[in-house]
Amino acid sequence: MDDVDARIVALLAGDGRMTHREIAERTGLSRSAAGARLARLLADAAVVVRGAVNPALLGQRELGYLTLAVDGPVLPVARAAAERTDATLVSVTTGDHPLVVEVREPDGVRFAAAVAELRALPGVVAVETLVYAAVHRDVLGPVGPVTCEVDEIDLDLLRLLQADGRASYVALAEAVGLTPAAVRRRVQRLVASSAVRIGGLARRTRFAGQDVTGVAVRVAGSVDPVVTALLELPDVLFLAATYGRADLLVTLADGRSRPTLDVLERIRSLPGVRDLATWRHLAIVKESYDAASLAPDASR
Repeated sequence: MDDVDARIVALLAGDGRMTHREIAERTGLSRSAAGARLARLLADAAVVVRGAVNPALLGQRELGYLTLAVDGPVLPVARAAAERTDATLVSVTTGDHPLVVEVREPDGVRFAAAVAELRALPGVVAVETLVYAAVHRDVLGPVGPVTCEVDEIDLDLLRLLQADGRASYVALAEAVGLTPAAVRRRVQRLVASSAVRIGGLARRTRFAGQDVTGVAVRVAGSVDPVVTALLELPDVLFLAATYGRADLLVTLADGRSRPTLDVLERIRSLPGVRDLATWRHLAIVKESYDAASLAPDASR
């Protein structure tokens, strides 16, 4: 993946349905060259474009980030954790806790059970937990509440977009029995209402050609001003307010706009930031936001 490919992946992360013409305009390529590069990236699975459904529609109300200390080789434990359908991210990292697992559960009882099950895996000697209080920016998925009503046709469209975020409106229309224009309006409404976010996800240990760093931030006082400042940084891929050993969890795309050290220094200088703990993602064993089931959340 060269620099131009990395720019295309970064563009798709923001809008997975970006057209060849739009990609060409943003990268300085011809339309045919942009189309050819995109086709190659998709064919090689260097990037996949998916519709990530809002956790609220999946009944996932308890989300968290677990760090596992392991006695012995880490990869066997990572592969066992990756088999869990409730695990959206499994990554081998640097540090005393060399394995991280993000889990999404329907409630606190099931979340506690997931922690216990991961703790019971052979080789795991300790688990530290960060529970998400609020997700302010996600790597792929939408954040915030769903602001529209979702019917069965919408659910069918979400399932199709989850499988292929770049499926044409014609193909989607044939699948659900509507006109392409009607499907376009529905998809745009679903995106605008945070029911789904359609984006590209790099299938490698690097995001958009860059390494990935995790950061746990402890704050003195209110986290809100720090959240606001962090959301202004283009290097921040993920940001959540958390309960546990840290107040904020941040994922950085190293070198997206400046060297990682500069970004970390910028974070350290923010008023209210007390200290940071950092780790590098060495191998992302699993990163999938596909829903095992998809139905309206009756609690909304």
